[in-house]
Parts: sequence; structure tokens; C-alpha cells
Amino acid sequence: MILLTIQRRRAAAVVALLWSVAQIACGGSSSSASTTPTTPTPPAVNPNAWSVAGQIVATNGGQSLGGAQVAPSWGLAAVTADGQGAFQLSDTTAPPSNPYPVSVSGAGLVTHNIWVSWQRGARSGVTIDAIRDAPPFSMDFYRQLVRGTYDQPGAPYAVFRWMDSPSVYLKTGDQNGRPVEPEVLAVVKDAIQRSVPAWTSGRLSLAALETGTDSRSPATGWINIDIRRDPNEKRICGFANIGANPGSITLNDDVCSCGSNKIPGAVVLHEMGHALGFFHVPDRGSIMFPFIAGDCPAGRLSDAESYHAAIAYSRPRGNLEPDRDPSSLSQFTYTLLLAR
Repeated sequence: MILLTIQRRRAAAVVALLWSVAQIACGGSSSSASTTPTTPTPPAVNPNAWSVAGQIVATNGGQSLGGAQVAPSWGLAAVTADGQGAFQLSDTTAPPSNPYPVSVSGAGLVTHNIWVSWQRGARSGVTIDAIRDAPPFSMDFYRQLVRGTYDQPGAPYAVFRWMDSPSVYLKTGDQNGRPVEPEVLAVVKDAIQRSVPAWTSGRLSLAALETGTDSRSPATGWINIDIRRDPNEKRICGFANIGANPGSITLNDDVCSCGSNKIPGAVVLHEMGHALGFFHVPDRGSIMFPFIAGDCPAGRLSDAESYHAAIAYSRPRGNLEPDRDPSSLSQFTYTLLLAR
């Protein structure tokens, strides 16, 4: 009995030893070293990679111009817009300048040379435009009204539009200090207020209209209007500097008159047209015809004037023909021109 007990204890000890060894063999500790996974190195990003995407539309109408071409002026290949006018330019090399020049062209379009601001990476939502050379657009009328080709020596000129809403100062006395009749001033002020939105297709408005008896020195952003009485003047209704900033207009009282209507609204609208950048046209139905109608009308722009003036005011000051934008306004040199 005693021997049996000892043998059983030995057997139990052997089992315990084997179980202990099994625990060590299957446990979490190990003599082999663990390996940490390495993170892949991302590809290098080209700091000069860029793209620009958007749509080409008609200046006159706003419809998409499918099939129009956008051509950079350097070695980058031109692209053709899809049926909806969508386009995209891209490259891995920065363009030669910022902004960079491209041209927009196509069948039935006036080629538009523009400048696009460059930025690294992707740029979207850029709208560029070109004039559809189809009625009611007339290049002849546009060049007469906007570039002075009808009767202005030295034409064609750049676009002389104002870039900001003008303020107007109206002097209420003549050159000798005599007051101008209230009914005359009322007609003049009404025409001034109508002229700015009419000539700019609503892009600009009259920032301020001030009146006074004193003469004012020229100031940027202002058009000064003087009224003159000259008994020897029988022919000239008024005159103005074309698109000058500061601007200047002189109206001759009781020259192109009908009774008490001594300065017709049409005369004011005509001279404001000059001040806002427009020239004479040969169309007798237009305000910018060099001679006023004999019935002294209040005046309104012809449909052709409204249509083509809107195109001119969609371009920056300094745009050259046929349709070349300046890279910046600082690149534009203004020529002082006087028109009657």
C-alpha cells in the first residue's frame, strides 16, 4: 500500500512536469525578435504641376461655345472644348509668366487674347469668352463706337471704358458766375443719372451727383461738367474728353435748343457717352451720331449702341483690336482725346 502511493505521487509529478513544459512551449514569450512593418514612401509631388478647367462662352449671349480652341502662347498644346464648351489645360511645368497668355478662337468667333492667373494644383470654374461674329454684332459698328474708326484721327484706339462707377460734379453757374435756369439743370441731371447704367449695360452706376457754384479741380473718379454761355457759339452743343479719368464735359447753353429746353437730354447723353469711352458713329438713329435731331429729344441709346457698348464694358480698359486684353491696367497708356 505504501509503495503504490509513492508510485502514484511520482506519476503525478511527471504529469505536472509535462504540463509545465507544455505551458512554456505554447506561451506568449519567445526567444525570436519581432519585425515592425515599414510604411511605403509616397511618390514625390511636383510643386509646379497645375491644371485649369472651366467653360468657354459667348461674350454676346452667354451660350456655351462647343468646339472653340484654347491655345497657350508658349509650347503647351492647344485644347478643344467639348460640346458644352468645357475645357482643361494642364502641365507639369509652370507657365512662363503669371498671369499667362492664351487665345480663344474658333469658327465664327473673334479671337480673344486673354491672361489667366496661374496657381499650383487644380483650378476649376474658370469662364472665358469670345465674341460671336454674327448679327446683331457688327465689327464695323463696334470699331466705330468703341475704337473711333468713323471720324477720329489716329484710330483704332484701345477700349477707353471706366473700370469703376464715376461720380459727377455739375457746376450750376456759367463761366461768368450767372446761375443756370433750374429747368435746364433738371434736364441735365436727369440725363446724367440715366447715362451711366445705359452706357455700361448696368455694370456701373452713378456713384454720386453733386452740384455747386464753385469750379472744381480734376479728381480721379470724377467727371466735372461745366455749362457755358457764349453768344458767338452757334454750332457746337458741347464737348468732352473721351474716356478720361478724371473726366471733363462742357455743355453750351442755348445753342442746340428748343425754346426753354436749352440743353436737351440727348446732348447730355451724347457727351456722357464720350466721357465713358465712346466715339461718333454714322448711324442717324444713334445718340453718338455727330448731329442732334432738331426736336431736342430727351435721348436714348439705339439698340445697336446698347448691344455693342455692353461688349466694350465686358472688356478691361486698354483692350486692343481685334480683341486683345492687356496683362494689367498698368500696361495701358491713355491718349487724351477731345470730341464734340
